[in-house]
Amino acid sequence: MTGLLPGIRRFIGYVSLVSRRRLRRAPDLPGATFRAAVVRTVDGDTLHVRDERGVDHPIRMLSIDTPETHFLGASQGHWAEAAAARLAELLPEGAEVEIQTDEQPCDAYGRVLAYVLSGGRLINRQLLEEGLAVTYTVAPNLRHAQDFSEAARRSFTERRGMFGDPDLLLPYEFRWSMRGRSSAKLVGSLSRGEVFDLSERERVPCWDRVFFFEARDVRDPFVRIATDGRARGG
Repeated sequence: MTGLLPGIRRFIGYVSLVSRRRLRRAPDLPGATFRAAVVRTVDGDTLHVRDERGVDHPIRMLSIDTPETHFLGASQGHWAEAAAARLAELLPEGAEVEIQTDEQPCDAYGRVLAYVLSGGRLINRQLLEEGLAVTYTVAPNLRHAQDFSEAARRSFTERRGMFGDPDLLLPYEFRWSMRGRSSAKLVGSLSRGEVFDLSERERVPCWDRVFFFEARDVRDPFVRIATDGRARGG
């Protein structure tokens, strides 16, 4: 029984987390692009900002994923702390930022999905360039997908940051292992346009991946590929 307790606690924590987040309403945004000031950073890819009306917004940075500092009571350790510390350094309290949304301005938990610019720098991309984040591109939010993919590919090839640690799970893989499931159903290749079942994700390099939460999000130029290698109709 003792060995089951950590798993039970994680399950209860996950159910509680999802329940709390689903109570949040969609954010009231001043526009698709707006100015704001940083209130605080949470981890490597999450922060809170205050817009010019004085309204606070939780921000989940788009198309990147950093190691988890605290997910269902677990941490990914050094690289999680390094990414969180770097974001806090790049975006200190009070820093002026520009928030840009994509096709989906928020997620199911009420967080704003955004690209964050500060001092002329796109912070999402900078974390990729420093090897402190991996791409986590989710269709249909593809505005900077090619640019981010290339930045992540360079970091992977040169083993920058967390890419030099062969034992580190990619952040989304870590979350999936903790939850026992994935939110994504399909994975595509940004460069080839081919889309596969999630179980076949190793066919696509990590920097080239595009995730699809719903089959209806697979649209031109992406084509779903069956296990026999043929394109699927519809």
